Amino acid sequence: MSEPLPRRTERATFDQLFADGAAALAAGSHGIQVAPPGDGRRWGVSVVLRPDPEAAASLEALVHEAAAVAGDGHWLTGAAENSHLTVRALEWPRADIRDDDPCVARYATALRTAVAGVRPLTFAVTGLTLTPLSVMACAVPADDTADRLSAAYAAALGPDAWLEKEFRRDLWYLNVLHFAAPVTRARALIDWVAERRASAPTALRVTEVEIAAWRFTGSGMTPRRLAVAVLA
Repeated sequence: MSEPLPRRTERATFDQLFADGAAALAAGSHGIQVAPPGDGRRWGVSVVLRPDPEAAASLEALVHEAAAVAGDGHWLTGAAENSHLTVRALEWPRADIRDDDPCVARYATALRTAVAGVRPLTFAVTGLTLTPLSVMACAVPADDTADRLSAAYAAALGPDAWLEKEFRRDLWYLNVLHFAAPVTRARALIDWVAERRASAPTALRVTEVEIAAWRFTGSGMTPRRLAVAVLA
């Protein structure tokens, strides 16, 4: 595999995110998600890791708690059917991706190359943080396998890695709730997340890497599987 570009796992990184997110919420200047095509730079075809059912259920419980505090209108990004860790985005959003799409076929071929010999991935979900756009769960990989897989996939994509060629993803995380409306109880949400900044680690296992397109369901963005590679 290619040399990895490790994503940071230090608590200080997530602490800074919390400070930025809390300040944005307190000022009422937090971001608001808009479903494609209203936001043409997000939610294109991407490669994601889906949590195992037990971990997904644990995260979904937090989703509904967070939504009850934040108020109505927000995206339930951490619901079991939506929950994911992003490896990388591959293209801008586009409609009507066919089953025989040639770009997806190339992405899938590169993925099969990158996952060869890679065993299932393990992360620990260690608590929550805020960002100016979301409530986020912090994920810490058990070792460098996920980083190596990410680097190997970038190498296997070749020219198809163009979208994130100059962009480095520096954290592993799962978004729990995306803000899609004003947060009516900002102080309460800041306090709720602060109380959950650190928690007993929850194990999260990944056995498949998925190439997904996204569709808006009214309460969030749900992945539509285009291709999958099994980690064995």
